[in-house]
Amino acid sequence: MKLRAALVLLVALVLTILESVIPHLLHLKTARPDLLLIVVLYLALRDDVMEGAALSAAVGYLSDLTSATPAFLYTFLAVLTFVVVRTAGAALRTEGGIQSAAVAFGASLGHSLLATLIFGFFTGAGMHFELGPMFWSAFGTALAAPLVFAVLRRVDAGFQHGEEAPGGLR
Repeated sequence: MKLRAALVLLVALVLTILESVIPHLLHLKTARPDLLLIVVLYLALRDDVMEGAALSAAVGYLSDLTSATPAFLYTFLAVLTFVVVRTAGAALRTEGGIQSAAVAFGASLGHSLLATLIFGFFTGAGMHFELGPMFWSAFGTALAAPLVFAVLRRVDAGFQHGEEAPGGLR
């Protein structure tokens, strides 16, 4: 499982880089897909509680490193999102496709609203809800969700076969 965790974090690191570069390449000023949120959603729907929460915290920390927000805001939100989605997980089972896009859209809106509330509360900046960029970010996150789910399922598939076959990935 240590190798799998390292690979998930490597995928998250690549997504962090893409998340930073895509807005500049596409000239997006306010809206961007939240690719790391999709990783947290995948972990909440697939992993066991301890490993998933720990990986979600690490993914949230990667998001903290690339944002200009109070320290550990996205780490906290990633673990909170993991817990909420994990709790509702029985109703949200998804293998990807349109289901993962719908879950990602809703989670992105909730995540953005909560981040705005917490950021405004702790910084004294006030509550500035810009619904247009929130919806566009949620839409971009929903579009990217099936692809990110497919990449992470592929990582997991290597480990499922590895447990069954001698000499496979462990």
